[in-house]
Amino acid sequence: MQIFHGKIISLDKNNTVYGYLVEDQGRIVYLGDSLPAGYSTGGHSNVIELGNRALMPSFGDAHIHFSSWALIAVSYFDVREAKDISEIQQIIREKMAGNKKKKAVIAFGVSKHSVREKRLIRREELDAVCPDIPFILVCYDGHSAVVNSAMMEKFPDSVKSLRGFDAGKGHLFNEAYLAGTDYAASLVPPLDLVNSIIKSFDLLAEKGVGMIHATEGIGFPNDLDITLVSLIAGAATKKSRFQTRLFFQTMDVEKVLKRKLPRIGGCFATALDGCFGACDAALHEPYSNDPENKGILFQEEAAVIEFAKKANREGLQIEMHAIGDAAVSRAVKAIEAALTDHPRTDHRHTIIHACLIPEADIQKIADLGIGITLQPSFLISPLEPLSYLEEILGSRIQKGSPIKSLIQAGIHVSGGSDAPVTYPDPIEGIFGACNHPYDPDQSLSVVEALKMYTSEVAWTTFDEKDRGSLEKGKIADMVILNRDPLSMRPEDLRSLKVEKLFLSGQEYQSGMGIMGMLWNGMTGRKEKI
Repeated sequence: MQIFHGKIISLDKNNTVYGYLVEDQGRIVYLGDSLPAGYSTGGHSNVIELGNRALMPSFGDAHIHFSSWALIAVSYFDVREAKDISEIQQIIREKMAGNKKKKAVIAFGVSKHSVREKRLIRREELDAVCPDIPFILVCYDGHSAVVNSAMMEKFPDSVKSLRGFDAGKGHLFNEAYLAGTDYAASLVPPLDLVNSIIKSFDLLAEKGVGMIHATEGIGFPNDLDITLVSLIAGAATKKSRFQTRLFFQTMDVEKVLKRKLPRIGGCFATALDGCFGACDAALHEPYSNDPENKGILFQEEAAVIEFAKKANREGLQIEMHAIGDAAVSRAVKAIEAALTDHPRTDHRHTIIHACLIPEADIQKIADLGIGITLQPSFLISPLEPLSYLEEILGSRIQKGSPIKSLIQAGIHVSGGSDAPVTYPDPIEGIFGACNHPYDPDQSLSVVEALKMYTSEVAWTTFDEKDRGSLEKGKIADMVILNRDPLSMRPEDLRSLKVEKLFLSGQEYQSGMGIMGMLWNGMTGRKEKI
């Protein structure tokens, strides 16, 4: 039994703040402003005095490309801090010194907006620092990339013939990007993937994250990432009670049913459009800087509707990537058609990103019970600054990511990182949600932002009966923060730090070897994934 005394932020439906919380055998058994006589502060009870700190539910990440981010964070590297192309080259030069035996290397984070030259690095500039090993540098938006000559030579003709393939610069956009990254993923050694996934749970725990919605399926042979995330996530649950909910990025419903997974969708194969970074997010009206461009709808409307109908009939939960307003409208239309075809009252179908939403669709989203998973860290990212968005979208950006309006409409809005696009740090996302740069009136209260990364993440995957808030009978998944966020100004929220993570009442313990994790994954009872 553990007794917590101090600021207890429950994030229940009434946003109750308590003075005491008692945990026993992994569950919350008492919350209140005084400690009843039945709970002793001595003997077998462990009393944790919070002082100026605060206890609240553990964080969740409602949209993370887990295996992709894990590879970048553990086995490969990130260049997003570079200030010019020479710094990008220097990072690559230094990192490649330790990767000379790799079959291929994947790096992340290049942006033309954050470097002095205001352009993407080119193929010949990659060749200068990495001439021999196939190398792909994925852009910050996760929808474009640059490759060196060694990688380009390995690409099959099926990649080189696609829209968006620029052999001269080594740039990949549109369908060429999707196929090119799929091919690059196929070159990753399975042991690198295993090691990266295992170590990344500890990195997430450092940020107070105890649950993730992992979107997988990016080109590994035989969907190896799906298999390994399922296996290793189950082991992590057994070891530390860390929770993973898996979304299979495919429109092949049979593949999901064969694996007995309850969810389908995400990005890549279920991406309805691109992104603002590549100017291929699908818009109802042309881009302000290019009157001939309305972006790209990657899937035919009939195909999206048929996919949604089939998945919905099978009882699957659907998620679809849609960034531009035209893509959001297509997602809404497909889900509406699916629910007309086969009504379900509690489906939890979700649209990811929804950066531009037609006002007419907001009420329809609410009426249909569609959830929205946003990434507030996008709003404050220097890799895609407001000045750029104003250039390509004009005044439309002022209505971008209308978080407050969505919540006021009664829509469930959860928070994710889209890692590796942004770091999987909920505090950064909470800061972004409370300091909306496009329209201050869309900024959330601190409580609303905290709920995006706790109770709403739990709701999105039907976990709200056990997790997401501190209530009697629920599982004691909790974090101790260095400060009380409810007493802070929104502009100061970045100073919040996670001190401890508790999952099922136990303080998270890092570190587990590959063999131990795989053994745990292959033995014992099947965990919910």
